[in-house]
Amino acid sequence: MDEFKRRVSDQMPSHLVYIPGMRLVSRDELADIVKPEMITEENISRYGGWSRQSTIESKLVPDMLKYAILSHRWGRSEPTFQDFKWRRCEGAGYEKLLKFCEKAKEYGCKFVWSDTCCINKESSSELDEAIRSMYRWYRDAHICIVQLAQSESLNTLHEDEWFTRGWTLQELLAPSRMKFYGSNWTPLTNNKNDKDDTTFVSDLSKFTKIPLNDLCNFRPGPNRAWEKMTWAANRKTTRIEDIAYSLTGIFDISMPIAYGEGDRAFKRFMAELLQNCKEWQILVWAGGLPGSPTDPACYFTADDWALRVLKQRQISWWGEGSGDSDFSVTKRGVQVKLLVVPVSVDECFGRWTFLPKPQLAGQYEAAPLVASPLEELPVSDHYFPPASTTEWAIAVVNYRHYGPNKGKLKRGERYMCFLLRRLRRLGINVAQDHWGREVTKKILTVVCANDFEDDLETIWL
Repeated sequence: MDEFKRRVSDQMPSHLVYIPGMRLVSRDELADIVKPEMITEENISRYGGWSRQSTIESKLVPDMLKYAILSHRWGRSEPTFQDFKWRRCEGAGYEKLLKFCEKAKEYGCKFVWSDTCCINKESSSELDEAIRSMYRWYRDAHICIVQLAQSESLNTLHEDEWFTRGWTLQELLAPSRMKFYGSNWTPLTNNKNDKDDTTFVSDLSKFTKIPLNDLCNFRPGPNRAWEKMTWAANRKTTRIEDIAYSLTGIFDISMPIAYGEGDRAFKRFMAELLQNCKEWQILVWAGGLPGSPTDPACYFTADDWALRVLKQRQISWWGEGSGDSDFSVTKRGVQVKLLVVPVSVDECFGRWTFLPKPQLAGQYEAAPLVASPLEELPVSDHYFPPASTTEWAIAVVNYRHYGPNKGKLKRGERYMCFLLRRLRRLGINVAQDHWGREVTKKILTVVCANDFEDDLETIWL
């Protein structure tokens, strides 16, 4: 019994609603609710004995303590933890919870979990644990029941606000079994598990832009970070900190929860992600701040070519990796090696052109690189400072390594890049020793006019 309690404590949410009696129970009480005669040596032996930890955790506890978990949009009168504690539950939110319990019983569940009433938000430690563990709780639930407040059929599914909220992204990805209900609690399909419905999942994939395999068999982690960010690009949260907190489970990142820190939460999240993700795509964003994106929308691009390129984990016409996979987070910012190419601007046409170096004059061609209008680039008063005070460059991210500290570009190939700027010291015709990244409204791409190679430069973003 002691071992069973420990397994429960490791796996189960801190509080659940016990459907018989509609009361809150803590995980410490669960071992007392489960009938003692069920925890027999014979039963334990059937699952391989206590020594078989993985088997017990994956089968015994879930089988004996099956729970359903609710995914929904909050209404105005949701029952809280304190409402349940003092038995003062009423209103539309409580009616929704009763309906949820009714559906859960159809799946053989005696326990349910809902974020509105199963988290004691007056306890900072419990709130912290819930946010860190929520992805796992949705993943381990016997069934995730989704109630869509604005949809009654598959025809209006894509219009429901459930698909625009930050937290519901992990609630869509984590569970292996889901059941969608409309606003009147009518099932949207005839399946017990909607993730087994190929047509339904295909429709979800089309308007969420999430691949089929990820919808059905998602695995959290820092890989494919750029693509995952685009899934969250158009989603919103009520509290600004939740933009970051709602992504931690998807990227398998652990970070302290501190409501009140505002947009600093996303900066901390990005610092953790950059430490764990070694794919050059994660460095490609637009908007935000010079050294950091401010939310997932910074990774969104309407450029179909850029989207195809960035989704591929290894982009190179040589079939090899590209860019700097050893970038790191330092006190100065993200330290990364880039292929920096000076550019000039044609103010009449708003075009970028290569600026030749004397020793490499034959390798450059004065041809447009980025066809972006001047107002797309956030410089003072929408005009460029005089050339005597400012230098501009593009920093190519996905170059090919060529030698110990050199990068190479191929003629006719398109590359992802940043816009860099640095100031000249007054009275001295020498540039300062560091570049600064300029914020642009769009993710920039360039086409190389001729084969080109040059030394790499270390830049701090």
